[in-house]
This record gives sequence, structure tokens and C-alpha cells, in this order.
Amino acid sequence: MGSMRDSCTVLLTFDFDAEALWEGSYGVTTPSTLSRGAYGANLGMPRILALLDRSDIKATFFVPGITAERYPDLVRRAHAAGHEVAHHGYLHVSPAKQTEEEERAALEKGLEILATLTGERPVGYRSPSWDLSARSLALLAEHDFLYDSSLMAWDAPYLVPVDDGPRRLVEIPVSWELDDAPYFLFASRPAYRVGLADPDRVFEIWRVEFEAAYAEGGTVCYTMHPQIIGRQHRLRMLERLIEHIRRYPGARFARAVDVARAVREGRTRA
Repeated sequence: MGSMRDSCTVLLTFDFDAEALWEGSYGVTTPSTLSRGAYGANLGMPRILALLDRSDIKATFFVPGITAERYPDLVRRAHAAGHEVAHHGYLHVSPAKQTEEEERAALEKGLEILATLTGERPVGYRSPSWDLSARSLALLAEHDFLYDSSLMAWDAPYLVPVDDGPRRLVEIPVSWELDDAPYFLFASRPAYRVGLADPDRVFEIWRVEFEAAYAEGGTVCYTMHPQIIGRQHRLRMLERLIEHIRRYPGARFARAVDVARAVREGRTRA
């Protein structure tokens, strides 16, 4: 995003899944497992909001509808602080695993819940598990979404066709390399995931990605989860990354919606 070299737009995005991550994506509902999701609400979210406030950064939070129902005060608090609250399904179930009726119902229910809580209708969407159905983009366009953030075809934001016609959505691309879960999320079931990586190693990967985007006058989008990045040692890594980025003239933080609007309006910077 952006045509000038030695500049960069940085997006800090957070998927506030809480228990829905385990219930929806993993199908695990035991108390100990669900308590890991609750950690994201009890400690992860307040720590992240405090860090963003100290750093004077506005971010984007993608929230499943059921998480918003369970933790409405946290969603309102994020919105009141100027952060974007965007759509992340209802039960954190991939649209690729849903029927058309189920996908539509989840989209509309999540929209209603978030709009009621914040007083503002979401215009951004990120699919749970970063997977879309063949009809997802057209369904988003039908419901007047501005952007999606589930695809990976480019480093910078781009326009993606929603069908065979002229309609386009802005795509804010994601990347597994810039997501905290592949590095840090430990799970023993239903599938074993090692996780628990050294934050210094992850910092180096994320630092180099930023510096490359900066040299190209591009965009870098980080995806994090309060129950993962919200651990103290990982949050210090994020703070260190923010401090590093701030040393580069022309680097700036933006919400996903602001970047998407800039793309839609044909501006070169968000």
C-alpha cells in the first residue's frame, strides 16, 4: 500500500476469539481448554488495549458474534477507544464447512450483534480459520461489506472480484508468517501443535517483514489473538516491535477499514 519508497502502512489486527476458537475450530468444550479462551478476555484484551493506548495506535479487532455476546463490555471498550470492530463469523466456524443457509445466518447474526453493541455496522470481514466458501465474497458484497481479510494472493491490499461481473471487494491480505498462532499456539488435541516458540525468533521474522515492506513502500498486516499474544512475554515482543517500527520515518499504523477506504477511493496511502 503506497507508492513512495521508504514508507510503510502497518496494521495491527487482533482476532478476539476467546472460547469460540476452541469450540468452533477445534470442537473441544472441556473446561480447561475453554479457560484458555477466557484468558484472552480476562487478561489478554485489557493488556492489549492498554498497550495500544500507551502507544497511541488504533487497531482492528475481528470479533465472532458469540464472543461479542459473552464479552460485550470489552467490545464496547475497544470501539469507544477508536478501534475498528469487524466481523469474524458467529461461532468461529469456517464458511467452507457451512451450507449456504448456515453461512448467511452466521453473517447476518454477527452483523446484528456487533452493530447493536457498537452502534456502527461492521464493513470488514475476516473468515474464521481464514477459509472462504465459493459464495463468500458475493455474500459479503450483497451485505455491503467494504473489505475482506482472509486471502493471501498479495502482500499489499488489492481488489478481488466477487463474481463474474464488475463488482470488487478490497482485500486486506493475511499471512501465516505474520500470525501469532502458528508460532505460539500449543494444542494436544484434536491435533498436536508444538507452538511455544521463542518470541525473539518471531520478532526477527516480523521485523524483517516490516523492513522489507518499508523499503518497498508497502503494507504489512500482523494477525494476533488476545489469548496468545496476551501472555506477558509475548506482549513485550509486540511492544518491542512497535518501538522498532516507530524508528522509521514514514511508517504509520492504521486500521484495516482506513486502508480499505483508501484503496477504494484510489488514494495511494491510507
